[in-house]
Amino acid sequence: MRKLAHLLILLLVAVAATAAAEATEDQGSDNMSRQATWDDGGEYRMGTDLAFWKDRAVLGRFDGLEIMDISDPDRPRHLGGIDCAGNQNDVSIWKHLAFVSVDSPMASDACDAGGASTGAVAAGSHWEGIRIFDVRRPNAITQIGSVYLDCGSHTHTLVPDLDHRDWATGRPDPRVLLYASSYPLGGQGSRCNAVSHRQISVIEVPLRDPDRARVVSTPDVSPAVGCHDITVFLPRKLALAACISESQVWDISDPARPVVLSHIRNPAMQIHHSSAWSWDGEVAVLGDEKGGAAAASGCQTGGNAPTGALWFYDLSDPLRPQVLSWYTPPQDVRDSTMCTAHNFNVVPTTNGQRLLAVSWYHAGTQVIDFTDAEKPEQVAWYRALDGVRNNPWSSYWYNGRIYANNFDAGYVPPVPQSRGFDVFAVDHPGLASARTLHHLNPQTQEAIPGLPAGAQGRPVDRATVEALRLRASTTPPASAPATGTPSQDQLPFCLL
Repeated sequence: MRKLAHLLILLLVAVAATAAAEATEDQGSDNMSRQATWDDGGEYRMGTDLAFWKDRAVLGRFDGLEIMDISDPDRPRHLGGIDCAGNQNDVSIWKHLAFVSVDSPMASDACDAGGASTGAVAAGSHWEGIRIFDVRRPNAITQIGSVYLDCGSHTHTLVPDLDHRDWATGRPDPRVLLYASSYPLGGQGSRCNAVSHRQISVIEVPLRDPDRARVVSTPDVSPAVGCHDITVFLPRKLALAACISESQVWDISDPARPVVLSHIRNPAMQIHHSSAWSWDGEVAVLGDEKGGAAAASGCQTGGNAPTGALWFYDLSDPLRPQVLSWYTPPQDVRDSTMCTAHNFNVVPTTNGQRLLAVSWYHAGTQVIDFTDAEKPEQVAWYRALDGVRNNPWSSYWYNGRIYANNFDAGYVPPVPQSRGFDVFAVDHPGLASARTLHHLNPQTQEAIPGLPAGAQGRPVDRATVEALRLRASTTPPASAPATGTPSQDQLPFCLL
């Protein structure tokens, strides 16, 4: 497995160097333009996920995080950051608290800790999980807590629970919950394997005392071997979980104890990677990260094959998901290797139009209209190639712009290939009704301000949900993964 990963990394480095030499001018549709790029003088490389609070953007990177002032979105200004090693560093934010996922064994939870030794991993004395930071002063970010998790946290989803009360006293005890997704990647200790790990971890963070953060439940997601990413849709109290071998719809009416309502199995999808909801709560979007990105075959089908595609499902009845269509970019990107659907979000429009901003690695950033979810179509796209070609890990719409955080297409030194942080403008009439948001964690779809509750999804059949909750509480988890679920050895070596 490690030899294969090493060979693929070398291949990617060679391809990246060739592509960098070929990269000249940007490409894209006439209605989409690049407004700004920040790359820290060429030093910013391993960008991952993004989160937004008011006029600030939080940029995750494999070795820390950065804070940007986007009050003038076309002139982003760097405010500060922190170096903090850890695989993934998926991010979310709530007020002054930033949460960061770490999915590799570290010697400790400290930012200056190195990777854990093989002996430490075998003895169970390593650390991986969630780090918690105070980012009120971006030039002096401090770590204020952490939560250890057996399989670490590949990604996480923030779920606000501000009406929560202390069970003992009945007093208000506002909190956020973190749904930490992970799966056995190998070399992560004896408690992290394909037989034992068919769960997520729900972490409670008391907002008045965040250093008391702790795991409060580990919901079963069998037959999946853990999950990759989860998007909650709070108006319907539902979640859509991409769990690698399948996707699942959950009831989160008790947010600390999600319960599986239905399973989405699709033999044409290799890796159920990412998810999103339309803002009317009727349509789900699932992303298939072909080959874990690093082993993807490129975007060379001109949209004629569902390779690393987006899939659209009717979820008006969450107990009975129905497939509607799939989409891949219509452009043949001949110089692409890492080319597959990755991270995305739905624009909060109020005119009934469904628009999706999505990162497609070497194929750039796409804007998809899925108002007719049986016939999704591209309405804008952009490939930044000037200087260094793009490789967006995350592309999200937020308050009038699309922000893209680029990942290093060369993977390892000495071939830095990251563009850094790009800002795009899109001229499309469907965006005219997009609402301005106070904040955005892209995997946390809260109610759109000013939109009637009834316009954001039909109520779920509570009687059926309660019956499923009762069954979940009395049925023990399966003792082994179901047939067709990847074992630890079969899981793709590199899921990004």
